[in-house]
Amino acid sequence: MKLELTCKGLYAKTENETTYTMDIEIADDNFEYLNELFKNGELNSSSYNYIINIGIRELSWFRHIVFKEVTAIKVKHNHIYLVMLEWSTEDDNGLDYYLYYDYTAAKGKYKRLIKDEKDADISWVGSEVFDENGKVNERYNIECSTITREEKNLCWKVTDTEQFNRYSLITLTKVEIL
Repeated sequence: MKLELTCKGLYAKTENETTYTMDIEIADDNFEYLNELFKNGELNSSSYNYIINIGIRELSWFRHIVFKEVTAIKVKHNHIYLVMLEWSTEDDNGLDYYLYYDYTAAKGKYKRLIKDEKDADISWVGSEVFDENGKVNERYNIECSTITREEKNLCWKVTDTEQFNRYSLITLTKVEIL
């Protein structure tokens, strides 16, 4: 697990205050311990967390900054969420993609893309696939994932059963950052 620590410190030469961030790779089982120290205001240069403070000071000195305290801890994710719209018609095709660190934001974009595809003024899907009651017309097929509260990959696909090269595909996929 990688943590991003936001720290306050002093420039070694001028003693002017500064705020900086550093990434630290830690074992997953140490996160709770560090987070508890942070919540209790104990991640600072005067606390008794000797080993942690030595480590942070050493990393701080690398930047010519004297460590004072940690002001925020965030988990740095080793993944992102990719939202993709791939479409094809008889005369054109395209691919749009959007990257997010936050699943909720990615799911929001996924839902907005589906809404846009259903809009007759924006997409062939909205003008041809659905009847006036919102039901799918005979020559089209729709496959879609059930949206739940849990973080999972999602897919919404419309195909023209008479023309295999006409489709609209929207996906939300969790992708590991290497």
